[in-house]
Amino acid sequence: MKVQGQNQHAGESGPRVSHTPADGSGFLTAANSQCLYIERSGSRGLAESKATGPRTKQGKQRASLNSTKHGIFSKVVVLEGEPRAEYESLLAGLRETLRPVGALEELLVEKLATIEWRRRRLLIAEGAEIRKNTEFVELDQRLREREEAENFLRSLDPLNNHGLIGGIHNPDVLQRCQGLLAELREQIERDGLNPENDKTVLERIYGDREEIRLCDDFCDFYLSLLAVSQPSEEERLGERYVSPEQCRKKILRGIDEEIRRLNRYREARTSMETVRMQLETLRHSIPDGHGLDRLLRYEASLERAFDRTLSQLERQQRMRLGQFVLPPIKVDVGT
Repeated sequence: MKVQGQNQHAGESGPRVSHTPADGSGFLTAANSQCLYIERSGSRGLAESKATGPRTKQGKQRASLNSTKHGIFSKVVVLEGEPRAEYESLLAGLRETLRPVGALEELLVEKLATIEWRRRRLLIAEGAEIRKNTEFVELDQRLREREEAENFLRSLDPLNNHGLIGGIHNPDVLQRCQGLLAELREQIERDGLNPENDKTVLERIYGDREEIRLCDDFCDFYLSLLAVSQPSEEERLGERYVSPEQCRKKILRGIDEEIRRLNRYREARTSMETVRMQLETLRHSIPDGHGLDRLLRYEASLERAFDRTLSQLERQQRMRLGQFVLPPIKVDVGT
């Protein structure tokens, strides 16, 4: 095809025109990125136009990466241990959506990415604050119970013993009572009744017998059977008392029943404590006052920064496209 109207100096300083396709259609490529096209009708003159950029979706995607493949702030924004690939994915998504052109728009898009990355870090910090308050509720409660048990044991007056049974609301004290009863049962089953030793163990659990009590307890039950087992054989036959062996068996069954009673108490107490722990956990599902205020202030600051940056980017893009842009409104508040 013969090109008409070509500049006489094109061979020296003008664009070098390549051959066009055989069908005469399409664009002529130029070394200086300017396009010369041939009109298919009319005078077939040469005209020069500026490049309008890629028109296809694939071309636009490639062009969006022309500035920098990775964010120039990523080394500063992404801390050690944070997933850099997620930040790069966030930045690439913002570039694809906002399509920045030029260094200034690119910097504004990267600023949006850094703000959103900090918002992500804020949500992680908020989750950690909640986990700190909720996951250790049970542990803190257990430590308080252990300390309470130790204080209770230290507070027992050896001269005026009220017994461990008064503190069985504490799991450690309750477990100690059950342990002493189990040891007593093993000893009675092996060696038989030993009034002096048995009474010492029982008074340690149930307190002195001189103390005023609301009702009888297992210690009273033991003492009543012990009194029946001590009369002579002649007195027992005359009064028709049960034998010492029968008393021993009744005491062993009584210890078993007392251990079961304490187990039922522990189960009921555990059920109530579980519900209370769940409510306590829900109560701590929001950070406490100081932590919540700090997180909310930081979140509000990030939101304002994001809105300002997005507004700057929109203004810059409208100016680049030649669209009308309202002047920024600045308000100075004085006292």
